[in-house]
Amino acid sequence: MRKIILGASLLLAAAGIATTQLATASDHDDGETDSKARALNLTDHFAFKSPASPDQLSLIMYLNPRSLPGRQYFLSTNARYEFHVTRQASKTAPPTGADDIMFRFEAGAPDGNGVQPITMTMLKNGEEVGRHTGSSTTFLDSKNETITTNTAQIGGASMRYFVGQRQDSFHFDVVRFFQVRAFLAQRLFGGAGGKGDATAALADNCRGDKFLANLQQGGVAANEAGGVSDGDVINLFNPPSCAPDFTKNLNVTAIVLNVPIAALQANSETVFDTWSTISVPE
Repeated sequence: MRKIILGASLLLAAAGIATTQLATASDHDDGETDSKARALNLTDHFAFKSPASPDQLSLIMYLNPRSLPGRQYFLSTNARYEFHVTRQASKTAPPTGADDIMFRFEAGAPDGNGVQPITMTMLKNGEEVGRHTGSSTTFLDSKNETITTNTAQIGGASMRYFVGQRQDSFHFDVVRFFQVRAFLAQRLFGGAGGKGDATAALADNCRGDKFLANLQQGGVAANEAGGVSDGDVINLFNPPSCAPDFTKNLNVTAIVLNVPIAALQANSETVFDTWSTISVPE
């Protein structure tokens, strides 16, 4: 019996995992716990038509957030990393959580160079269609853009996949986020009877702009940096010009799969629900 401990969805929110013992949605970085090591921390899930080949669906799973630069990390040899796909009749069709297709990735122990053997298995309606054994890309090779692209022929379709570390593409100004959250909570729900606290204040943003600058005495000229607006007079969050990035210079481990859309179809469907999970044996 396996226990799903993490889940992330693009169009379908944690469907199909309600009967497991423990299941939680991904929030990019929910930290390490006694029951969930780094390699089991699922952060993000992406699905889109490949810009280079529109007949291909790209599925990407990020895990192991806040990976330190220059350090090699590995997939767990005890886990299954899985992409789930449900065929849908239309964009407005209700989610079902059906595992019409699943792509499972399992890793073996790394060799002396830090390369892990990777087995990708494709399943349709729970039945194995085929499998392929490839290899991961080491941190140094990924840094040098010497990428190992594995090509698999399964069920008459050609698929490509990559497993390795990449720079975290997530951008998050975590300090300002908590400042704004505390301010809004106090302003809207603080004060007597929880009806809001009109005296709640928010510090100037990193550019030196005041909250609601155009409504303050003196307007933009007195309350925006240099007296010139950057186009945002609300100033809740820090502007891109100076917002600190919580994930700057940190990495994630990525599992990337390109699969022909035709290989996912049963009756020429063009809409799919997709999500990712990581599971370990109980």
